[in-house]
Amino acid sequence: MSDQVVPVELTKRISTSDKIHMIFLVVYVFLSGFVFVEPSPAEIWFLVSVPFLLIGFKTTFQSLLTFGLLFLPMLISTYVGYAVSGYYNSRFVVIDVYLFSFFLVIFSYFNGSAKKERTLRENFLHALMRAWSFAGLINIFAGLLVYMTGIRLPVNIIRFGIRLQGFFKDPNVLGPFLVPVALYYLKEYLEKGKKQLSNLLMFFLLSLGVVFTFSRAAWLNYVSTFLFYLFYALFNKKTLISTLFTVVMIILALSLFLYLSNYIYIFNTNLRDFLLARARLQSYDEARFETQAMFLDILSSTSILFGVGPGNYESFTGMATHSLYTRYIAERGLFGFATFLVFLGIVFRKVAKSEFKAFLIPVLVGQLVNSLFIDSLHWRHFWILLAFSCF
Repeated sequence: MSDQVVPVELTKRISTSDKIHMIFLVVYVFLSGFVFVEPSPAEIWFLVSVPFLLIGFKTTFQSLLTFGLLFLPMLISTYVGYAVSGYYNSRFVVIDVYLFSFFLVIFSYFNGSAKKERTLRENFLHALMRAWSFAGLINIFAGLLVYMTGIRLPVNIIRFGIRLQGFFKDPNVLGPFLVPVALYYLKEYLEKGKKQLSNLLMFFLLSLGVVFTFSRAAWLNYVSTFLFYLFYALFNKKTLISTLFTVVMIILALSLFLYLSNYIYIFNTNLRDFLLARARLQSYDEARFETQAMFLDILSSTSILFGVGPGNYESFTGMATHSLYTRYIAERGLFGFATFLVFLGIVFRKVAKSEFKAFLIPVLVGQLVNSLFIDSLHWRHFWILLAFSCF
């Protein structure tokens, strides 16, 4: 990580507006790895940067359309939820406006920069992934420090026994944050060959971070992402041999880890026992599934078309949804959920045309699979990845 965060060649042949957006995004991606307070450093950075981001700001009809598919249902559901049922959650309204506005700015920029030469875009993507991985490593090494020394840090790095939470509020968010960048370094290793062993080391370190969150949804995200990518890589003649070799290495490394885990104790907890316990259904899963099923009751008692408004699901259930889709359909109604599906359709249509689709499609699929069991609607990195669709 000693190289420059932004490659020198990236600054050539680009406008001042491009440089502003690039610097903003590299810093924002890094700060997205530290979300233990609200507003988080990433939000503050965005608010400070808005006046500069608007310099030379240009958008397209498609960008405005995707923004409208998100913003309009949110606006309507907010009004209907308050007018019909008396529910209004200003905190979540503000968060939604912020994230959708952030998406519009970044999606518009990427949409407009799509015609830039591939080398510049590759360098930019690499700079973003390096900033992302740097934030991820800080989270992981902070956790390892606590595991090994037991020292108390100002921020609660470990939660729920021995689960790595890092500088997030929940281990279920740190895990999915690490998955995209882990895939990126595996892709770099497979495409650039054995000389790039540092990429393989980064892949294993970031993967270890996902494991130690002990988040079942993050594990599912990880497996879905890598199976999707490896399936593609096996049909690529240039990377076939290195892919097979890497798959064997991953299986051996996982087997060794599972064997050694029986001899590892963290805070007097046996690692293998904890892994096996986390792999099973938990006592609270039944309550979660019941809460998710209540979206039908919410729609029938409020507005089936427009929902109950942002952030009001818990007002009915008293428990978080743990699903992006049930939250969205209950809070935006059938109309809002339909527009969200159209939005995702546009995103995947864009990403299917991207030169980086071999990386972006598996990452997005993994996050969306993860979202079946975890509410990812307000994850900053989720909206970054969606904006990447036209990169």
